[in-house]
Amino acid sequence: MKWKNILKIFLISGSISAIVLIGTLIWGLSKLPSAFDIKQNLTPPALKDHAAKVSTESDEQVLPPSSEQGDASAHQENPPALSEKEQITKNTTRVLLEDFLDTRKPLVEGCRNLERASQSHFFRDPQNASAKYFFEILAGETKDPLVETAAPVMRFMFRAPGMQSVVDMVMKSEEEKDPGLLKKAEFYYEIYRAGEYLKNHKSDIDMILQKTYNMHHLAKAVAQKPDLAKDSATLSFCEQMEKNVNENGSYDAEEAAAEMLKFLADAGVDPKSIGYDPKYRSQVKMNLSSTQLNINDAWVVRLFARDIEKAHKESAKN
Repeated sequence: MKWKNILKIFLISGSISAIVLIGTLIWGLSKLPSAFDIKQNLTPPALKDHAAKVSTESDEQVLPPSSEQGDASAHQENPPALSEKEQITKNTTRVLLEDFLDTRKPLVEGCRNLERASQSHFFRDPQNASAKYFFEILAGETKDPLVETAAPVMRFMFRAPGMQSVVDMVMKSEEEKDPGLLKKAEFYYEIYRAGEYLKNHKSDIDMILQKTYNMHHLAKAVAQKPDLAKDSATLSFCEQMEKNVNENGSYDAEEAAAEMLKFLADAGVDPKSIGYDPKYRSQVKMNLSSTQLNINDAWVVRLFARDIEKAHKESAKN
């Protein structure tokens, strides 16, 4: 067989392979959830059952109105209250759009509210330190330094290139519930772009987690001893760490751990009593799926261990 014929057969085979590959990709893309599908599941999975249960219990406790006129009057004066699920979705959406995606906001701003540390549910009631509380606080006016010091890594991730487009498409997906393949391809390209950026900046994620680990435990120390919030040395130490996070300053984990231990010793706080480990070093593991970027082995993730466990159980049922 002449080499030209061999080359022709090779090219034809290659073309057929390419067509099969493209067809497979298109079929696979059509099976992936659209931006609208993702928006429908914006409420964190672990909170859905809890929200539905609370909503049902609330409905059962509502007393019938005394008269139709009184009911109509009350309806005009007070708009219907949101169900817990609706409120969770509203809080989550607000935090995404007005906080996590807003590059004008610093990564962390927790020092000015240190005096509120002792009121934090993250400290007073760890069993209720859930994602619901986390988004509720970030969406509201009441500040919580323990919540604030857990948020920087999420702000960094949502400000990755491509993430703004992903969120925009999810939020606008109501207009086009069944997008064409081209639109869906664009959506997943932006997810891929954001995921690749974060994978290539894993060291930055680890650095943010390492720095905010100390900030978070400083807030826990103040929660344990509220008088520390009035101490200028405490505020100065906190602001020093806060500035380093926001300005991406140089950082030596060993030196920072030594400084933290000295601060706790001077403050009379036992590191173990607030769960501080001077040997902690952030080494996150990342896994990008079709709808989410999973981060494991991060101290922030442990705060939501109960919610994550619920989500896994719910996923296993389905």
